[in-house]
Parts: sequence; structure tokens; C-alpha cells
Amino acid sequence: MWLTAMLCLAGIGCAGSQDDTWEVPGSINPGEFERDVLPVLLRDCGFHACHGSSERFFRVWGPGRVRLDARAAFDPVAPTALEVRASYERALSFIDRNDPKRSLLLRKGLAPEAGGAGHLGADKFGRNVYRTIDSAGYITLSRWVLSITAN
Repeated sequence: MWLTAMLCLAGIGCAGSQDDTWEVPGSINPGEFERDVLPVLLRDCGFHACHGSSERFFRVWGPGRVRLDARAAFDPVAPTALEVRASYERALSFIDRNDPKRSLLLRKGLAPEAGGAGHLGADKFGRNVYRTIDSAGYITLSRWVLSITAN
């Protein structure tokens, strides 16, 4: 019950429908997020000890991660529509529309020497999630961020 209340307060899941259609601002494309960006976030950021944990403000919900619906906890196939929406809305909150290149979504996982911000996600060798702006995952994220802020 408390989860439903928290989601409603956060603006997630109050429409009463859990389908994959929802209102989005401007030219932001949730289908592109689900197809291109969410898999990168799940792969690179969504580990249980990282952003796949309910203890983090920036969360990525999906298979093998924290789930919004306990019934989906053992579904290894795909995130639910509500999980896609929640991950999408959380990712949007980490985008700086005035200066997209400075968005936390891009800077937190990037190594400081490549222009990134401080991040506790360094591995045991001291490497950040993305060592350079040429990392495949970083390129996917930056394309999405820059495409939705271009309009």
C-alpha cells in the first residue's frame, strides 16, 4: 500500500492504467527510451548494488533488479510497462534541459578525466562506468539526451 502512495506522490502510476501509453512532454519518445536507452541502463547501471536497488534515488527497474510489482520479481523476460515508465521518468529527472551536456545522466557515470562528475560506481580497479565519451553505452545515452533536448 505504501508503494502505491509513494508512486502517486511521485506522479507515477496514478492514471489507473498500466499500459505503455502515457502523456509525455514535447518530442520525448518513450518508445525510443524503452528500445535503446533502458537496456543500456539495465546493463550498465542497474545492478542490485547500484541503481537496481530500492535504496538509490536514481533507480532502474527491471528483470534481476528491484521490481515495482512483486508479481514480476521472477519474470526474467522484460520490465513491465509501469517499470519502463518509472525508469523513463526517473531518467528524465536527471536531464538538464538548459545545458544537456551537463546532465547528471551523462556526467555521473563518466570518468572525471573524461569530463564526468564524482560517482561511487567505480569498479575495484577505480574505473567508472564509462571511461570515455566513446564508450558504446555513453554514446547511446548522450544521443538520447541530446535528441530530446534539441527541440
